[in-house]
Amino acid sequence: MQNKKSKIKKLTENRISKIIKSKVFKNKLNFLNENYSNQKQELLIRNIILEELNEYFNSNNLSDLKAFAEHPRVHKARVDLSIVNKQDIENPILIELKYQFTNDFKQLINYKGVIEKDFENRKSDMFILIISNWEKEKKKKFDKKWGISSNLSRYISKKAEWNTNIENTLNSFDQAELEVFDKIEIDKPYPTEYYFYNLKRK
Repeated sequence: MQNKKSKIKKLTENRISKIIKSKVFKNKLNFLNENYSNQKQELLIRNIILEELNEYFNSNNLSDLKAFAEHPRVHKARVDLSIVNKQDIENPILIELKYQFTNDFKQLINYKGVIEKDFENRKSDMFILIISNWEKEKKKKFDKKWGISSNLSRYISKKAEWNTNIENTLNSFDQAELEVFDKIEIDKPYPTEYYFYNLKRK
């Protein structure tokens, strides 16, 4: 069964990679940000990935596989996303997702503890990190136009060190392989950049 899980893990990794790189995914991010620009979008993006995975399984004669949100429980907490094999339901693929802004955790220099908790301690198969960034003035203009008071721009860094900081941190995990995706740039309701990282257990 372990060999079977390894094959499903690799299949899932490859499919998630193709999803994130796809035009469909970019279009869905654009739609999402246009409608939910005043919120953290972790669960919304997680749901896009889940739906795309299940559509792939259903259309490729992989009916024994299904993606679930908030399942199962590990260390008294629900896993963000899992892939369950009907033939081996006790050994799902466990995926944790996190959504951050560029100035979180002091430009992400102090982020290792979060990864250790969600990836190492919970023995996750993957840790997907999403980082959002934009020009503060353009968002400020949009927020003022609509009376938005959440001011998420206070979590956006004025400097670019966050990018090096997070890649160094993610690459410090010896028993994992890091996939770094090209940034995704969208234009609604103001220009926004999304950065995706997938830390995959070896």
